[in-house]
Amino acid sequence: GKMKGKIFSEIGIGDEASFTVKCDEKLHNAFSNLSGDKSPIHCNEKFSSKTKFGKRIGYAFLLTSFVSRLYGEYLPGGTSVCIKQDAEFVKPYFIGDELKVVGKVTRKIESTKFVEIKTEIYRNKNELIFRGNGIVQVIFKNE
Repeated sequence: GKMKGKIFSEIGIGDEASFTVKCDEKLHNAFSNLSGDKSPIHCNEKFSSKTKFGKRIGYAFLLTSFVSRLYGEYLPGGTSVCIKQDAEFVKPYFIGDELKVVGKVTRKIESTKFVEIKTEIYRNKNELIFRGNGIVQVIFKNE
């Protein structure tokens, strides 16, 4: 669950955090409005029904915003800034899906205070839809 922000020395390799979020219509529309992306694959049911997915799909970059929440609220929890994030959108997800966001610390670099975090997102319990690797830099000075 949520943890207080950790300083570099408190972060351990293998540390994990996760949370779930329901991607409902309200959240989908909020991202649409925020990003300005009104593309038919996300917003037009008639168009989407003719695609290989058969219905509107969720926004890939909404998933990366959940990675932001992971780093800011859970791991390390507000003591870092994201330096780099790669993102692989493995499979689509859909409005109404429950998503589980998971992070695991894989590496620490003392000299730069970099922490590498493997990130994964699953839909409806166990279907992997996103994976990536992030590097956050712990900027909190209280060592």
